[in-house]
Amino acid sequence: MVGIDGGGRADAHDDAPSPQAHQDLPERTGEAEAEAEVRGLAADVSLPDDLVALLVMYGEAYWEYARLHLGDADAADVLVDDVFADLAAHWDVVLQQENVEEFCWGVLRATIDDTLELLARPSAFTSAAFVFAMADAREAFQALESGIGLFAAIGGLPERQHDVVVLTYVLGYPIVTASRVMGITKSGVYSLRRDARRQLASALGLDEQNAEKAEEQ
Repeated sequence: MVGIDGGGRADAHDDAPSPQAHQDLPERTGEAEAEAEVRGLAADVSLPDDLVALLVMYGEAYWEYARLHLGDADAADVLVDDVFADLAAHWDVVLQQENVEEFCWGVLRATIDDTLELLARPSAFTSAAFVFAMADAREAFQALESGIGLFAAIGGLPERQHDVVVLTYVLGYPIVTASRVMGITKSGVYSLRRDARRQLASALGLDEQNAEKAEEQ
């Protein structure tokens, strides 16, 4: 589990939204718990109300992201539970952060990194994402390449570019959802995704202009 010391594990993004983002979270905890149950998430009533709301809105994305990197659904369940328990235990510190959503996403990422380090193994992303995409092919990949080389290239992207590509292309979340999960603006997501496409096109030996056109569609 990541120790939240107030410094945070998520660096602020230049294009981040308002520092008051946590104030926009739903206040109706009962409805939040009901939605969590529908999604298969375990909403813990002992969590702060706004953390429960964050769990409902982003918990599934957290779990799917963790599953791709750990390569195991059960391990992802345990890790996400640990993340939210850690956030709950230090919620007063979390609320002091400039951008709550971005900070929480950084804690998830750091927890995944720490877990993989403890297990002394690399991320399972390349193979897990390939299997995931082959089982549910997404049109977005047709603009690049459907082979496993694409996923290896995605795994090698800088952190934020990687996250944007995973959320929008691999997991298929809309731009607005990815921006909320990561705690950055929609324009920030578009910018990161354009940069990622250029890097992927270069890494895969594809035409960069075609990648740019595909991004604009």
